[in-house]
Amino acid sequence: ALGYPLWPLALLSLLDRKQSRNLRRQAFQALGFNVGFFGFWGLLSLIAQVPFLGFSAWVLVPLLAPLFLVASVYYGIKTWNGDDVRIPIVTSWVDERLPKSAAD
Repeated sequence: ALGYPLWPLALLSLLDRKQSRNLRRQAFQALGFNVGFFGFWGLLSLIAQVPFLGFSAWVLVPLLAPLFLVASVYYGIKTWNGDDVRIPIVTSWVDERLPKSAAD
């Protein structure tokens, strides 16, 4: 659950050899959430540098930090409670690439 706001913990959980498929899925989702969010922040920051077009991006860039904090805490709490967390785009991408286990 702490892998959403603190991405190094999600990376550390992937090193555990006795982990379940659900733990791997949540760790990959947390990493995908963080990479996707920081990629979106980088893209908006790049667009904000363009004259005349970047004005609308400058309005959104300061809102990304509180949005990231709220979303990561929300997904972390849902994971902690045992709910199935579905992050748009990231979950479907992880489910396609994560191999199915024999128990599933």
